[in-house]
Amino acid sequence: MIRVTVKLFATLRKHLPPGATDGTVVVEVPDGATMTDVMGRLGIPTEHTKMIVSGDRHLEASALVTDGQQVDLYPPLAGGV
Repeated sequence: MIRVTVKLFATLRKHLPPGATDGTVVVEVPDGATMTDVMGRLGIPTEHTKMIVSGDRHLEASALVTDGQQVDLYPPLAGGV
């Protein structure tokens, strides 16, 4: 199993399990899992996530995850000028 630390922002926080702190949760997925699998474990529809960031890299939902990876998930945001 692979353990991925996921931080959820804004409206995605409603998908956090009880007891999660600071908007962060550790998700376990099988080897060969993608970000889509990680989001699925949290009950987050892929279209509800606009941006996936790991370190200084932007990831696609189809990106494979690695053990110990940390990712941030952001929903689509409205507003601006």
